[in-house]
Amino acid sequence: MVRTYLQLALTASLLGGCALFGGTPAGNGAPDEGRAAAVLELDPQPPLHYRCGELAVSVRSFGELSTLSTGQRNFTLRPVRTASGAKLVAVDDETTSFWSKGDAAMLELAGVAQPECRLIADKPLFRAVGNEPGWRLDVIEAGLDLRMDHGATHVFAPGPLVIDAAGARSYQAMSAGGELGVLVFDRVCVDSMSAMPHPNTVEVRWQDRVLRGCGGEPASLLVGGTWRVLDIDGRSTGDPQRVTLDFAEDGRVAGLAACNRYTGAYVLSGEGLRLGPFAGTRMACPPAVMDEETRFHAAIGRVTRFGVDEQGWLLLYAGDDVVMRASRD
Repeated sequence: MVRTYLQLALTASLLGGCALFGGTPAGNGAPDEGRAAAVLELDPQPPLHYRCGELAVSVRSFGELSTLSTGQRNFTLRPVRTASGAKLVAVDDETTSFWSKGDAAMLELAGVAQPECRLIADKPLFRAVGNEPGWRLDVIEAGLDLRMDHGATHVFAPGPLVIDAAGARSYQAMSAGGELGVLVFDRVCVDSMSAMPHPNTVEVRWQDRVLRGCGGEPASLLVGGTWRVLDIDGRSTGDPQRVTLDFAEDGRVAGLAACNRYTGAYVLSGEGLRLGPFAGTRMACPPAVMDEETRFHAAIGRVTRFGVDEQGWLLLYAGDDVVMRASRD
């Protein structure tokens, strides 16, 4: 029955162009206490592992309470109110606390502050992010891991049902706080904060909240074939077959720069895209070709981010200016 409903919902969403999770369906409130307790007992959230200087710790949530393990001692923690992030205090020792926000945390053991803690996480099978307020969803082998409100709210739902359809995929699972649903469209999405393009548009629903954002690895939009450069700084290239970009999964980029072959590196980060430094051959070509090669290297050295337009063309930007357009056609 669940599978049939999701398949129909996916089909209706794709054909009608509307959001699958655009409202709060009837009967989709918080689960009854017995059901929540059963889910909580059978499916506690997987532990989160942190490195605090030389100290490795793990935190695991069981509903309202959590456990903290340092390898030497185990603590039972309860949540306390805080202006930001999520703070937990040991039930039998007020001087032991764990205060997390996003991937960072502060730990005190018996009143002694430890070095800043950083989350140690395996690479997820799929990740989606959004803003206002900040949220992140990781699809991991154990289930769906959702963090909302800049890390203050943590939801875990094990063993999701996965349904693939043309141009979309859905995940559906039950958390202790209710059903968690995720719809992933094969449609380019641009992050509203960083302007970084992602291969997927994502919608997440939990309780009465609907979250919209972007998912997938931005690098997947770059790799997978040779880009032929159509123009540089608005000026058409003489032969797009001789001015190319080929991005590899290992962070290398190579191609032809009108006359000579080149190779170098590219880096994708929260700040955008950086290319170079480059090395290449040193052949001589006719002056017009050498001039185009010079313009190519000057433009590629200014690149700060990239985009993909409606035609699927690659746009390389220097700030707000398009310095290069390329196509795989």
